[in-house]
Amino acid sequence: MTLTDQNTGHQDTAKVDANGNYILVGLPPSTYRVASGEQSVIVVVPLGQTVTADLLAAESAKDIVITSSRARDVRTPAIVTNVSRFQLENLPNGDRNFLNFAALAPGVTVSPPTLGGRARQVQAGGINSDNTNTFIDGISIKNLVNHGGTLGQNLSSGNPFPASAVDQFDVQTQNFKAEFEQAGSAVISSVTKTGGNRFSGEIFGEWQPKAFISRNYYDRPGKINNSTAPYRPKPNFDTKYYGGDLGGPIIKDKLTFFLDFEGTKKTFGANDINVYPGTLTLPAAAATYAQTARSQYNGSFPATFNEKLYFGKLTYFATSQDTINLSAFIRNESNLQINGGLTTTDASTRNRNNENRYQLTWNHRGSNWLNEFVFARDAAANGSIPNVAGPSFVVTYTPQVTFTAAQPTLPGGCSVFTPGGVGVGTYICPNVGNARVLALGGTNFAQDDHQYQTLFKDNVTFFGGAHTVKLGFKLNFTKLQRLEDNNGNGTFFYDANTFTGLSGATPYAATINTAAVQPVTAKNTEIGAFIQDDWKPDEHWQISAGLRWDYESNALNENFVTPANIAAAIRAYPGWQAAGGLNPNDYISTGSNRKAFLGEFQPRLGISYDVKGDRDLVFTIGGGRYYDRSLFIDSALETIKDRYESVVTINTPPNCTLGTVGCVATIPTNVDQLRALAAMQGGEVHLLNNHTKVPYSDEFDASVRKRFGRVNTSITFSYIKSHNIYQEVVGNRLPDGTYNPGGAPIYAFNGNVYDDGIFFGSGAINQAPLIYNGTRYGSIFIGNSDGKANYAALYLQADKPYTDASGWGFSTTLTLSSSRSNDTRNGASIGDPFNFDAPTIGEQGWGNSSGLERWRFVGTGTVKLPFGFRATTFVTLSSGPSYGGVICNVPATAPGGGGCYLTNFGIYRPKGIGYKNVDFNITKTIKLPWHSELTVYLQALNAFDFVNRNYSMWGGGFQNIGGPGPTLAPDVGSVASQGRSFKVGARFKF
Repeated sequence: MTLTDQNTGHQDTAKVDANGNYILVGLPPSTYRVASGEQSVIVVVPLGQTVTADLLAAESAKDIVITSSRARDVRTPAIVTNVSRFQLENLPNGDRNFLNFAALAPGVTVSPPTLGGRARQVQAGGINSDNTNTFIDGISIKNLVNHGGTLGQNLSSGNPFPASAVDQFDVQTQNFKAEFEQAGSAVISSVTKTGGNRFSGEIFGEWQPKAFISRNYYDRPGKINNSTAPYRPKPNFDTKYYGGDLGGPIIKDKLTFFLDFEGTKKTFGANDINVYPGTLTLPAAAATYAQTARSQYNGSFPATFNEKLYFGKLTYFATSQDTINLSAFIRNESNLQINGGLTTTDASTRNRNNENRYQLTWNHRGSNWLNEFVFARDAAANGSIPNVAGPSFVVTYTPQVTFTAAQPTLPGGCSVFTPGGVGVGTYICPNVGNARVLALGGTNFAQDDHQYQTLFKDNVTFFGGAHTVKLGFKLNFTKLQRLEDNNGNGTFFYDANTFTGLSGATPYAATINTAAVQPVTAKNTEIGAFIQDDWKPDEHWQISAGLRWDYESNALNENFVTPANIAAAIRAYPGWQAAGGLNPNDYISTGSNRKAFLGEFQPRLGISYDVKGDRDLVFTIGGGRYYDRSLFIDSALETIKDRYESVVTINTPPNCTLGTVGCVATIPTNVDQLRALAAMQGGEVHLLNNHTKVPYSDEFDASVRKRFGRVNTSITFSYIKSHNIYQEVVGNRLPDGTYNPGGAPIYAFNGNVYDDGIFFGSGAINQAPLIYNGTRYGSIFIGNSDGKANYAALYLQADKPYTDASGWGFSTTLTLSSSRSNDTRNGASIGDPFNFDAPTIGEQGWGNSSGLERWRFVGTGTVKLPFGFRATTFVTLSSGPSYGGVICNVPATAPGGGGCYLTNFGIYRPKGIGYKNVDFNITKTIKLPWHSELTVYLQALNAFDFVNRNYSMWGGGFQNIGGPGPTLAPDVGSVASQGRSFKVGARFKF
């Protein structure tokens, strides 16, 4: 039996056994002609799928007769969603990011598009996007240093790879096989295009002029961010996508090439700037300034983005058994990122992303085995720098607390604000930890990440008979580097109750870095091995059993040595010496007491049963363990903070007592004077637990798949338990070993547990700073892997692939889910290593993970129209993300001193349908001479101009005890996604 690739002309052969069965593995996705004797059939082989071509021996002869073929692998125990080249080219895709189509998979969300070009991140299950992994041609492009999962997607609004070079990809959300590593939630696997035996290519251009891009709802004339005439004019929005590809033979049947380029150039609006958000109670002068600031700064403002992506590939058929691919990928991008929220344009950042990846693959095929060898070299860098140099100015909001009896004993850091007569008045508690409502000046933080990889990978597959056994080994030499410049120019803090502008304003506190900034670098060796057996004992059963093992030599920066002065200070710290306190030896690293983890064994098992053996009704069940990895940023923080960063906070009374370290009567506003004053102190101390564990998830799923005619359906139950979520929490303790003398600073109200955070006056971070030998370090933060999350979901899917013969096709995915965690900061957004909600993880118990949805529906449709037109649509509806709450007027007798307490658990959700988006794409293809064609298209994105709103704890989640309760209203002045826009494009294929 011979298979011929219809694109490259390359042939593979397989022997047919006495029962008429044959098998070939490791075929690249393509269209093949399967032939034996005079019989042949065309078969499409998608990515990662087992395609069954039914071959029956004729009764009167030995000729093979092909009776049918189906391309959908319904027997795989994995939960897989395939995205074809047809979908990539025809479904509406506003920013040409192929990752957008990961949303077609159940249990997966992709962050929505915004005018400000927010980074597009893929999140799955009940944990954040850090736990996903993306593979291109078998090579992981995971961000090893920072958050976001996919390389560069922590900051970038661009694309990690040119969409025109992606042939197809799949999304595996559960029960993926042992060959996939470093993913605790979902795997995205893609393959690139290959040049063929005839020259072919395409040139494309897409354009969104100013008139095609609408302003965000609140920025339109007459709305709150643009309420008075003359109205603020529309920014000069403009977006262009352009590029092309070319492939063909260099030596026919022997050597082919493929080249691709994509460019993006944008002038777009920011994430909405929304200073002084919500309803704030301020004195008259401060309230007047707040309204002036809203008018001056709120809205969307132009930002810029430029990206260029280059990809090239050579394919050499050295022999009939040997295929060699050599490829190169280059990514260059930069943009002005308007951070939005309370941050003004000047206080925003400039981002960059660069990557150079080179890859060699050599596949050698034997009679019943296949060897796949890969060598790759990758160098990537991304980071952000201030848009405007200079110090940062932050205004914080401190709610006023009313007293009606005699003036009470005020909590630390508080003072009487407006005495109202005998026994009547208000007081405030300004603190750097209070809610921020405005940021001016330069940004106070810059970062720069680099990762270098040299990868050797070899997989061998043995096939024939009932078992297909695949085993592999990976050796990856990595060099990881991170630089942070935190408060190099200082940050000055002002109280919103008294702030009326920078001129003449007096800060109540300031922070500044006194250390020499340097990057942290670590070398790490990754080793991985796996074995996978896919056993098909008959036409009914398939059993996929695998075991994976991974190891990293320096995952936790094991060679770090805690500076001697900090180690001595920690050992002498009274709060850690007390009974029930923390053990210094758990957090002091000697450079040899952190051991690399050897226990990353990951068993995986999936079973499917085809009831009649005809792929019509199939039951599956599966489960396994899936380790992710510890991000370098988490372990690097210890080195950065303890060696290359010494950020000192200077306070004024009543937040401190004159005569104590770090307390002055007046904050100097000259940066050099502030630095000289701060040099008398040490900075924050950050310590990593020597026993920090690698994050992993245990997953279980069961599904039923049924075919109704040409419609494929499935229902899947998913359950995931995630462990070892990393967070840094406060490490300061009072001399008795507790954080607060009155007990845990929590307050239960209406069935929810709220916390006073860590910055309240009686907390150890204020009352028990780390001081040793006259040096005041102040705050201690400790990193642990105490976070956990549980996720349960029901996935309902139905689809019918589009064909020209039928003229229509569709896909639908409905996810019903519940996610709970003991970590208030675990949610849909990228990982945040700092949890300031409470002194310890789990203090508020378990709650709904924030930012995750209760339900999500994603549907696509394609229909052939008259006169050669075709229409497609992409529909997304969801409950909207959950969000936290705030209660104020907590009694002063409550642990923590009362005032305002909060929870980041998702205790509230938008009413009704919280998120709506419908996109359309209308295309017309004109056939031209010489096998060429021109396709023109118009896309309507968010065609019905749905206004998707933001919700927050300080907005709809805010309430006063004794008041009417939370409004559950959306935030005024900002939106969660882009309004209606249009895009025109043309694509010429030849």
